Amino acid sequence: MDRLLPGQLVVIITDGLNLTPDGFATGDGLHGGGLKIFEHIDLRTFPSCYDFTGATSDVKTGDIATVCDYIGRPDCISKNPVWFCYDIYEIFIHGNVRQVFRQNLQPFWPKD
Repeated sequence: MDRLLPGQLVVIITDGLNLTPDGFATGDGLHGGGLKIFEHIDLRTFPSCYDFTGATSDVKTGDIATVCDYIGRPDCISKNPVWFCYDIYEIFIHGNVRQVFRQNLQPFWPKD
């Protein structure tokens, strides 16, 4: 999967994707759908109990964000491209900068 670029618009996808295929949380699930995303995801400790820190934002499927930067992939996750869902990006959403996993981002393609 291609890496997302700074300035690129993306759509948040949460429906059925609050966990990775391996069962690791990508944030805090919200009652009624959506996802609470955080200011920081710790690359050194993920997956553990205290990986998500800082301020939060509630997002739902269809929210639009702007990619700020590629942060990286957690240290314990293989660098093999098939594990792209674990890539972490910094995004600007709802007036705040947050970090989110690639599996919850889809490139935005405006409809004509």
